[in-house]
Amino acid sequence: MRSPFERTMAVTGGLSMLAEAMRENPPPALAPYGDLPFLMLNDMVVHYQEVAAAMADPSRKVALIQFGLMPQVFYAFDCTPLSLEFYPPFFSGLDPNVIREFLESAEEAGVPPETCSTDRFIVGAALNDELPGNSLFATSSCPCDGTRIAYPIIQEVLGCPAIYLDAPFRHGRDAIRYYAGQLRDLLIPFLEEATGKRFDIDRLRETVAESNRAFECMLEINETYRLRPMPYSGYLRMMPFMRYIQAAGSPRVTQVLRTFRDDALQRAREGRTRGAFEERHRVLWVHVPTIYDPSLFEWMEEELGAMVVAHLSVPAVFEPIDTSTLDTMLEGIAWQGLDMTMSVQRVETETFLDWFFWAYDHYGADCLFVTQHVGCQSICGARGMIEKVCREREVPVLFLELDYNDSRVLSPEQARTQIEAFFETVMA
Repeated sequence: MRSPFERTMAVTGGLSMLAEAMRENPPPALAPYGDLPFLMLNDMVVHYQEVAAAMADPSRKVALIQFGLMPQVFYAFDCTPLSLEFYPPFFSGLDPNVIREFLESAEEAGVPPETCSTDRFIVGAALNDELPGNSLFATSSCPCDGTRIAYPIIQEVLGCPAIYLDAPFRHGRDAIRYYAGQLRDLLIPFLEEATGKRFDIDRLRETVAESNRAFECMLEINETYRLRPMPYSGYLRMMPFMRYIQAAGSPRVTQVLRTFRDDALQRAREGRTRGAFEERHRVLWVHVPTIYDPSLFEWMEEELGAMVVAHLSVPAVFEPIDTSTLDTMLEGIAWQGLDMTMSVQRVETETFLDWFFWAYDHYGADCLFVTQHVGCQSICGARGMIEKVCREREVPVLFLELDYNDSRVLSPEQARTQIEAFFETVMA
């Protein structure tokens, strides 16, 4: 029988070798960017190594957290966070056999196959004893029905301390204060009991201040994406945001993002933003990318001159967290958790559309890609409204029906065929 996290560490080892190989012999799309691709991939490696180290330390806990919850509070209790929604994508581009095995395990246990593959994968990981044993479990009611179905199953399988928070479906200060109140009145006491450590506001302030430094770097990086040509390549553009979401408050992540920011600003000052391929189109990619096909964005750049600004890497919040009081810190953490990544879909579709059309204009996109992820009722249900607004605004749009973790729904070849046809016909 396998040990917990054994598969994860095997894939982590493979990612480490990939990062080193990329450093020595980068693909053409990444060659202009020096060590940045290596630094980003290696930071992922170190993150999972830190989770493994926390598993081996009886004095610490691994915090299994869900979108809607940011890492800062957990770092304040010396927990190592593992964002469960980012967990399946970690495997999908590196070892699809694990993805399929865990999906099948969940389905054999009775999870409906039409449930989001993210949730099925995590259930399968729990059933296969892959998730860390010395863990605690924190989740909320956003963003979707799939999580509300899957997470009680996961907690039952793991048998670890768990807390469920109620995320508001409204957008505004009152909603954020409501959620921040739960972080204060429910989450902090839960963490005190689960970890055996007393809450220390100064420790929280330290982690929030650290995350602010990383957040400001991320915002400065994102602003350079408005330049023409846009700096960096495909998935490399998404990496600062992905690293922030998973480890905001870690000094290691702050340093990595600072290095990225300094490079981006220097390229902007020197007019060196052009990459390996000519930019002819700018795509706002709404919803999840094809994680199972990590070379897709680079293929789009090389073959079609299409540069992607991924919507999930565009935060809806642009203010650092106010560290003056406990309430201001928790409100800031609540804003970040609820208004970035999938959690933006907790709100009315009209507000969601406002956010991504703002990004469309802000980054100067000329077309829109909307992935229709299997099992995601929010984005699939919004298709009609998106089509209507795109017609009114005369925005070219391509809908891609896929499973972002599982290539069996839409293969890389099929995705490329649809994308190529879109640029040859609609964008010609």
